[in-house]
Amino acid sequence: MKIALFTDTYLPQINGVSIYISDAIRVLSKEHDVVLFAPGEGRLRMEQVSPRFRIWWIPSSPFPFYEGYRIASMNYKRVSDLLRKEKPDVVHAHAPINLGLQGIVAAKRKRIPTVATYHTHYPDYVPHLLSGKLPGVLRQATQFTAKKFVKHTFGMADVVTAPTHELVAELRSYGMDNVVHLPDGIDLAKLKCTKKEVMAFRKTHRITAGKKVVLYLGRISFEKRLDVLLEAFRSIERRDRLLVVAGGGPYLKGFRNIAGGLGIKNIIFTGYVKDKDLGAAYCCADVFASASDSETFGLTFVEAMYAGVPVIGVGRLGPKDIIKDGRNGILVKPGDTDCLARAMAKLLTHSALRERMGKEARKTALGYSIEKSAKRTLDIYRLLGAGR
Repeated sequence: MKIALFTDTYLPQINGVSIYISDAIRVLSKEHDVVLFAPGEGRLRMEQVSPRFRIWWIPSSPFPFYEGYRIASMNYKRVSDLLRKEKPDVVHAHAPINLGLQGIVAAKRKRIPTVATYHTHYPDYVPHLLSGKLPGVLRQATQFTAKKFVKHTFGMADVVTAPTHELVAELRSYGMDNVVHLPDGIDLAKLKCTKKEVMAFRKTHRITAGKKVVLYLGRISFEKRLDVLLEAFRSIERRDRLLVVAGGGPYLKGFRNIAGGLGIKNIIFTGYVKDKDLGAAYCCADVFASASDSETFGLTFVEAMYAGVPVIGVGRLGPKDIIKDGRNGILVKPGDTDCLARAMAKLLTHSALRERMGKEARKTALGYSIEKSAKRTLDIYRLLGAGR
């Protein structure tokens, strides 16, 4: 089977969508030919990454409101010509905006089976991309427009996949009847680590043994609501408790300043964490916590769970599907610092509870392997007649 993937975000940008696509390609390209269309710098070029995987880097420009994102140029004829040249059996657009939209339109006109995946909750993320600076009335209007865009764009695909049951229901409420549930997958193998690697990570980042560690790991950006996490930790901070904020992003300096302004002393910002250090970072934690209220899946929750760490997340979208409240973690209300603080204090105080939830968390994570996700994806392609 030959698979054409379209995405409006890809490596070297680090986010849940780009990581998932990269991991999925590694599995899919073992037995199938994969061609990826992604925003790139400079002129149009093709990169042969491996014998069964290549990338068409589409000319793009930096997105002015959000550091790291690029917007592919609008050139439908070019995309259509490239699809004609590649002759894929199926086209799969991940979180389509303009490049993904061009791919869907070109595929439909060529009668190529088409799948679109709803990775990004557009009604939430459009205001986020503008750094949350929209006035209330404009934000509501933007959310309305985003929903119209979703219904139009995703409605053109033969099948729409969404990673959580809540998102499946929401998309169906828009009047779409072509939506199926398909959880994202995680490359669990890259999270394996040794005790020596954990000790090295602790030493590098001065994470003192004997302190109970609350970990946030992910992109440091506006929509992740780190301000809520910082406020919550301040209210439960003690000498034997440490907050570790791991990751890089456009708001790293800003959140450092917020932490300083709040007077938080027991906090470490590690900066960007390389793939080889991810497992060690999670294994340093006693609790994983995130206040983000716009996670369509929640890759980092599953990664933490694989390390046997109980997690705390907001009870909507992705975390609501992954976290079984009271079993493998705790769900909290969006933006509620008191609720988040109580959840962190509860897990930090009760070691037996942490251990019990950690074991359940590990079991949960094993169900989200990238191999299982890729197999389900291939099943959808075949149901559409691809590869026959």
